[in-house]
Amino acid sequence: MTRGTSIHVEDRRSVARLLRRRGAAALASAALLLTGVGAATATTQVTVKNPGGLIAVGPISGDNGFPTYYEDSAHTRVELCLDDTDPLCGFLPGDIPNDSLPISFPDNFPEEAFYMLAGSTLDLPGGGTAVLTLGLEAAFANGVEAGGQMVFARQRLVVKGGPANTTVTLRHPYGAATIDLDGTGSGRLVEDVSPAVGNFTAALAGNIGPFLKWDPATLPAAPAGYLGDPAVEHSVVGSPTGFNQFALTGGGLDLSTDQFTLQGKISTNHGVKADVAVVNGDMLDVFATSAGSDLQVKGVNGVMETTPMLTDPGSNRFYARVHLTGPAPANVTVENISDKPISTSSVPVTAPVGITITQADYDGGNLTVAATSTNGYPLTVVGLGDLPDATAKSFPVGAPPASVTVKNTTGGTATLPVTITGGPASPAALPPVAPAPDPGPVVDSGTGAVATGPQATIVAAAGSVMRGASTTLDGSFSSGATDYAWSQESGTEVTINGANTAKPTVTVPFYAKTTDTAPRTTSPVGPAVIKLTVSGIDADGNPTTNSTTFNLGVVNDNVAIGTARHRLGTELRIDGTSNVPGATGTLTPGTAVVVYDATAGRAVTKLGNVQVDTLGNWTLKLRPGPSRQVGRVLVQSTRGGTAESAVTP
Repeated sequence: MTRGTSIHVEDRRSVARLLRRRGAAALASAALLLTGVGAATATTQVTVKNPGGLIAVGPISGDNGFPTYYEDSAHTRVELCLDDTDPLCGFLPGDIPNDSLPISFPDNFPEEAFYMLAGSTLDLPGGGTAVLTLGLEAAFANGVEAGGQMVFARQRLVVKGGPANTTVTLRHPYGAATIDLDGTGSGRLVEDVSPAVGNFTAALAGNIGPFLKWDPATLPAAPAGYLGDPAVEHSVVGSPTGFNQFALTGGGLDLSTDQFTLQGKISTNHGVKADVAVVNGDMLDVFATSAGSDLQVKGVNGVMETTPMLTDPGSNRFYARVHLTGPAPANVTVENISDKPISTSSVPVTAPVGITITQADYDGGNLTVAATSTNGYPLTVVGLGDLPDATAKSFPVGAPPASVTVKNTTGGTATLPVTITGGPASPAALPPVAPAPDPGPVVDSGTGAVATGPQATIVAAAGSVMRGASTTLDGSFSSGATDYAWSQESGTEVTINGANTAKPTVTVPFYAKTTDTAPRTTSPVGPAVIKLTVSGIDADGNPTTNSTTFNLGVVNDNVAIGTARHRLGTELRIDGTSNVPGATGTLTPGTAVVVYDATAGRAVTKLGNVQVDTLGNWTLKLRPGPSRQVGRVLVQSTRGGTAESAVTP
């Protein structure tokens, strides 16, 4: 194994481990590190930044949910290298669940892949090292699953065995940083910009870019179609400042190297984004966006034929009107057949809205709304109530919305800004508090002071977890630890599996259950406070312990009731919405709500269960409904939300 290969493996493994542990912190849009070790001084920081290195993100792939490419300021585009048989993709044994089968999402897909990954190592006197990792990483919040995709830019600098108790400066192609070294000569800095689920433009603000490439003046040349070969060290070009080296100065040292390991696949594809697909009679109007040249709507047997899409040169707009010979499909797929392999994107098929809002006025006490519908009534003013016909209806509110949204039973919506027609001035408020400066990206600023005994450190895979989900806490970064003991101190009750291991799994249970016959009477508020106690031997050889705590936030469902109506002898209908903060994809298992008759003056009784659909809506219909009039309903979600509402006769 060459020295370049060993550096690649070390960097790749360390990045993979840390990102797996930190990935789900995207629910809070930040990597999270809690430690019981004293903090390093303020000189551990990024001192030279590199804004503007990346300028564009491509359409989202319909195959894996990640951007088809990222483009840098030199107009080089790179894509994920997703071929485990291609050594230039840099996959290591174990990265692919089943390396005997092709990569496919989600069943046989890596937990992380790179648009670009560069690494370099400096050998220090006495056997120490300084290691640089620069990457544009595709990862997941909680393992490989739809809805958890995120991309972020990382710079990672780690020094081991350097000059003790001093500060060193490290320079690299994209900037510079200072790092405090402790009594063992160790220190590190990790900057992630910015791990956020589904927010693929956040990485454009990082310090990565333009993409590094093998120096063409130095043989061998880079493999065609790639930035370089990750198994071979080579000089590079691409630094916006012309500094294509990794260097360390300070503590009596002045070292540098121009040798890097580098991987990245140059993209020739353009991807595709399916924008809208609307049914109009026996026609399906499909709209898409791509910089490609040859798009088509994929056919469905017995429903519609595969149909090429039209475009205006240079517009990136594509359109097709497809004749339907059967019921419209739930989703339509657009293919960019000029890409190799073919890229795809899907979009739900919708019906015409058929809603026109004719009035949305607020007079200081009442919000008056009127709307017409081509699809029939009733209409619903979201958050306020029903419109049974085209007649204007007033809703008493103290704080009107900026705009009203009206929806029909087919899922169509229309929105109109609210016009203020009167009302007194609101009382003056206290002077506003000046906002604090933007703290910038999240930075792990090193190991800090030298510990005299075991020190408890928790690295969290997620800062917050929804009910019914799990996360992993990692105590293996605790220095000098020989034994681990995890326990819950307070807060929402959770289950800790592997409480005597370094990496336990913490599960937040569901709240309500569909088997419940009576409503839950308590709902713990606040995070689950988890304690880690480690045991070890101090510098004098004596057994000792150390502990730290971690607040695991619990994400509850923002369940709401939109419509509640009971027409005795005809129908009971309860409509509502479910919104689990931070959940951007389909939840497995799906969220359910349990609905109870909470009419005053009699015992609370269960009316039924209903599943929340993929758009976050739910409806309970009972025909003819209960034999006695329901005056109030209580709704409880399996993911922690509770809501009550009066019922309209």
